[in-house]
Amino acid sequence: MTGWIKSGVLAWVEGTRYDDETVLVYFKGVDRGFVRDGLIAVRRPPFACGGDVGGGEWGVVVHPMYDPARDDYDLIDHRKLCPPGAELVVFVPNPCVAKAHGPQAYHYRDGRTVSCVDYEAPTDVGEYWPNELAAVITAAGPDPEDLDKEEQLTRLISDHFGLPPLDRGSLAVDRDLVAAHEG
Repeated sequence: MTGWIKSGVLAWVEGTRYDDETVLVYFKGVDRGFVRDGLIAVRRPPFACGGDVGGGEWGVVVHPMYDPARDDYDLIDHRKLCPPGAELVVFVPNPCVAKAHGPQAYHYRDGRTVSCVDYEAPTDVGEYWPNELAAVITAAGPDPEDLDKEEQLTRLISDHFGLPPLDRGSLAVDRDLVAAHEG
């Protein structure tokens, strides 16, 4: 299921119509504790986590994009959560909650950025905007006129990496932490 790309993961889990400012992180090659501790260190504690996974499988966490209580609106550097042997696929459904910009996806491997996918121009590649997925996206030929192009592109990226589908029942949400963050 990829409907969360339109509103954010927590809004999708809760079934609300309001967008949230969360980031979905799939991780492989590191355990959830490593990712959790890394997020806590940069003041983005996980709001939700998927179940335990074995080696070589994709785990999932959801964390806040910003920390408004500290007036911290900078994006975090996910490369620090991706040591050698690890891989991350990061989805940012609402980089601008006013929806002035479309979603973004990032692929990290061994501590480096491999792909940055801007859903508004998914095949763009640049010196500071690597995109190994550009060829995959071009070959798949997503329909730019499709009203569900965000979901279409999310499915393409997810299928390419073999990411498990996100299921509302598979995420444990820390509602107290969410409430305290919104506080």
